[in-house]
This record gives sequence, C-alpha cells and structure tokens, in this order.
Amino acid sequence: MSQAAIKILLVEDNEIVRLAQVLTLQQFPSLDFCDYAADGLTAVRKAQDIKPQVILMDIGLPGIDGIEATARIKAVQPECQIVIITTQTSDSTIFDALAAGADAFCHKDITGEQLVNVIHLVANGAVWLDPRVAERVLRHCLVDSTSVDSTSRFNFGVDQKFVISPLENEALAYMSQGMSLGQSLGSTIEKGQHLLKKEMLAQAQMLRKLFSRMVKRSKSICDC
Repeated sequence: MSQAAIKILLVEDNEIVRLAQVLTLQQFPSLDFCDYAADGLTAVRKAQDIKPQVILMDIGLPGIDGIEATARIKAVQPECQIVIITTQTSDSTIFDALAAGADAFCHKDITGEQLVNVIHLVANGAVWLDPRVAERVLRHCLVDSTSVDSTSRFNFGVDQKFVISPLENEALAYMSQGMSLGQSLGSTIEKGQHLLKKEMLAQAQMLRKLFSRMVKRSKSICDC
C-alpha cells in the first residue's frame, strides 16, 4: 500500500519565488501542495484550517515575520513540521528560528531535489540544517564532555557560547560536512546507501533534542 502524499502549506510573499516553488512541488507525487499564504498571520490561520504536515516558511513576510509565525504555529500544532527557506542567514536569525521551533533551516539557493528530500526527512521526524548554517551554529558552541544535558548553562546571544554535549557537537559537525562532501540527501538515498541514510537520520534526531532544549531555554528566558 502506497504512502499518502505529504500535505504542504507554502508561505512566501514573493509571487515569482512562490510560483517557482509550487511548480517544483507539483513535480513530485509524494507531495501534496494544499495552499499558500503570502503573510504571517494568514499562514497561522491556514495552518490551523488545513493542518499540513509540513510548512515551507519564508522569514521576511508582511505583518508578523516567519519566525513569529513559526512560534505561534508550533505553540498549538507542535506536530506540524516547519522548514525555513530564506536568504536571511545572520546568526541571530538562525538562533531565533531554531528557538521558535523550526525543524529545518535552508538557504533559498537549495535545489528542488534537495528541498524535496529535506521535506521527507522532517516529515519522518528528523531535522535538517543547511551545512553552512550548521557550521555557523558550531562557532557558538562550547562542548562539555562532563554533561549530557547542560540546559541550565544554555546562553543565547551572538557573543556568547552555549554548552552542548559531545554527541550534539558530533551531530552538528556531521550536518556541516554534508554538502562539502558532495553528498546531497538525494544522492545518498538514490545510491541505496541505507547505512549512511540511517546515520544521517540518527544525527538529525540528536539535533532535534538540541533544538528542543533551545526552545525550552528561550521560553524560560522570556518568562523571567
């Protein structure tokens, strides 16, 4: 029995970019493009109405931006997977998006094939970072070999370090090497490299735990 297509909501205010993304999604029968939103508030409303499995979210949106929209959607629909697709890649933007609950962070120069594979990864419960983004996150990490979960020492800010475990460091390093090794997600799967795919999913699950800590820590800071 074939698996049901993944329901997609596209959030993008630029009509030309949105059209290109729609045409890309429609090429793949494993994806079900349901609707689009051109601003943050509409995205939040349509997420509740449509209940998509995956949302492709731009950041620079009219009204509330994509990061705020992500936070609002995740607050009521934590099961919805959100893939950030943006040209905004400052350190603060990256950390804010991950702390809001984003499941993936992609540059807009991602190919259609790579994007589709990222969608399948997050739909299966994994997370994904563009290797350039993972490398930037690593610059702000301090590895603590004595602690598995250092939530109490988790700091935010581009001039601060946040503490991660050796396994989390390994997962980030693994993600940062993805494209530089010439191995796209698509080529990994197409070549039948099941062990490598399994390892990729295992590393992505480790990052999900890290991002979960970021969400909890950011909420505790906001509640102070």
